[in-house]
Amino acid sequence: ATWNPIRGCARVSEGCRNCYAERVAARFSAPGQPYAGLASSKTVSRPSGGGVITIYHEPHWTGEVRFVEEALTLPLRWRRPRRIFVNSMSDLFHERVPNNTIAKIFGVMALALRHVFQILTKRPERRLAWFNEYAGSVADGPLTRCYLEAQDTIGVVNIPSGNNLGDVWPLPNVWHGVSVEDQPTADERIPLLLQTPAAVRWVSYEPALGPVDFSRFLTVCDSDNPLAG
Repeated sequence: ATWNPIRGCARVSEGCRNCYAERVAARFSAPGQPYAGLASSKTVSRPSGGGVITIYHEPHWTGEVRFVEEALTLPLRWRRPRRIFVNSMSDLFHERVPNNTIAKIFGVMALALRHVFQILTKRPERRLAWFNEYAGSVADGPLTRCYLEAQDTIGVVNIPSGNNLGDVWPLPNVWHGVSVEDQPTADERIPLLLQTPAAVRWVSYEPALGPVDFSRFLTVCDSDNPLAG
């Protein structure tokens, strides 16, 4: 399943060119539609053979993002366990997504432990900063802050109590990933992923714009201790 409590994005590297989400958003960007103000189609003219000018309509993000409050509780309404891709039409760690909004989304994921949530980003530096500076600065645990932020928006009444909420951090049902397209983006993003607290870490190598040697990022685990490394 997909879950989009955030809409809108911006290009950060060559891997963003021809983004499917950008194309979809541009199609539904007219006034009154879901992506109004978040994407647009620009008219571009390019010369082709024989002196003919071809007109293209290229989709572009505007750089604006929007928190869709009514979508926040969607995973709580899905009773059967699902694997959920978070923000297929955005990036949770876009620089314009406030820290407390990210916390709200983590709060919902904590309340829906029956699901597995996959978060993919091209901004692993923002994600690591969020974990270290925002979530990591709470005396009674980051999960407490996330629960309270979610409660502030959706009125959750069955928030667990106690002082040991931080014991289940990072959330066991949240998989953190980065998107890479070539060796330079892999070298930049994967080390930041490896520093991020996560139950599962994963890489999306798409679009494959150049070769990537992943071996430098892999560690052989001790057979007697599969968690080592």
